[in-house]
Amino acid sequence: MARGLQLDWVLVRVNTIRRIAFAILLVVVAAVMVALGYRHFNPRDDERARRAIEQADLLREQVLAFAAPDAWKDNVAAAGRELESAKTAYAESQWEQAESHAESAISRYQTMLGVGRSQLGGAGHFYSLEGRVQVQRTGKPEWQTAEHRMPVFEGDFVRTGRDGSAEILFEDGSLYRVGPDSLLEIHRRAATSAPAGTVKMVVGRINVYTSDNPSTVTTDAADTEIDSDSRVAVGVDEADRKTTVATFKGRALVRNPRGLEVALTDREQVAAATDGTFSRKQRIPDPPLLLEPHNNAGFDLTSARIIEVSWRRPAADTAVHLQVSRSQRFSPDEIDIDAPNLTKDWARLEAIDSGTYFWRVATVADNDLRSEWSAVRRFRIFSSSEPTLLQDEVPPELEVRPPQQLGNMFIIEGRTEVGATVTINGELVRLDSEGGFRKTVEVINDGWNDLIIQAEDPSGNRTERRERVYVEVY
Repeated sequence: MARGLQLDWVLVRVNTIRRIAFAILLVVVAAVMVALGYRHFNPRDDERARRAIEQADLLREQVLAFAAPDAWKDNVAAAGRELESAKTAYAESQWEQAESHAESAISRYQTMLGVGRSQLGGAGHFYSLEGRVQVQRTGKPEWQTAEHRMPVFEGDFVRTGRDGSAEILFEDGSLYRVGPDSLLEIHRRAATSAPAGTVKMVVGRINVYTSDNPSTVTTDAADTEIDSDSRVAVGVDEADRKTTVATFKGRALVRNPRGLEVALTDREQVAAATDGTFSRKQRIPDPPLLLEPHNNAGFDLTSARIIEVSWRRPAADTAVHLQVSRSQRFSPDEIDIDAPNLTKDWARLEAIDSGTYFWRVATVADNDLRSEWSAVRRFRIFSSSEPTLLQDEVPPELEVRPPQQLGNMFIIEGRTEVGATVTINGELVRLDSEGGFRKTVEVINDGWNDLIIQAEDPSGNRTERRERVYVEVY
């Protein structure tokens, strides 16, 4: 009977055995390295929590060694509570909760270190700049051009040009957005235990975002005390110096020189005249809901010369103010279409030239009461008849740094390629000449929230980053 297998002597050289042993050793080492690498980048839940707590502990030591200003005491205490909660949850084997609390502490400590190490030598510093912004130092007659990260001090004047705007971040965590054609004086004192700082508004408009501390804006007609965790706009008319205060979130108390007071809550507005009188308190309408076209839509000039934009008004008896501009700053000199009183839910635009355009709308109610501007959307007009030299199919690079937390506000910084458009949760972000961007984002919902950062180049290629942030209301 024939055999299916036959055993025979096999001659194996010693060198061959060595090679096989060495190959096996390499495979084992590679497997160990892969396992260690996988474990490093995909740690267990308890390891992730432990690492986050260790990082938070290290950052806490750096903050304490840095000797943060007294105004940051609330933020230091809040971060410390988060760290202790993380350690407690870890001791109880609640890994996910431990990591969540530790990440919140890390975000707070990183924010304090970021601001503290940015040479915050005065009451605050310029966080972002657009167009013409100037500073006049105390006791000096000349004006100098403001620069990014430049500190502002007690008694300094800040003014913006017709195309200028600025964001000033103060050491207590409040953010002032200064609009075009504005003039204000800094009255906030650095390194003091005062619960609130003061800014003297001469003319123009500012939007104030407070964090853990209140703030005060004073004008010739009234003092506006803005509560913590609030968003309030204060405007001073150049002609009659009338002060208009609009509270979009939180609370504000408006007091005139005669001692009369008006308390404002969410979405309320009042005007104070220099003769000591107040207007009737009014309800601020909601902005229109944008419908079409969707953000970053494209239109071929050769086949679609008429572009229809549409929205939904909050009420049928309101009007809409539409603006279209080639610049997302919407400075007066760069607005192509300015229609202040549209009573329909749509408008038709005639495309004349190719390019990138930005549009926004606001609700106009009785007595010219206005809402906030809606989110800005962007559309592109191109011509298919123009020759394309090179087809771009490569998504833009997008670098996003870890968010820095200031209460329920987060500072988002990053960089993309020049010419791209960046949005954060659908809201357009301005880029500098090198593709860098910085923006403060307000997060309303308690707990974990996702911030979606998206960059799109002129060819329509997109890159997206997602950052998870945590907000806790004490």
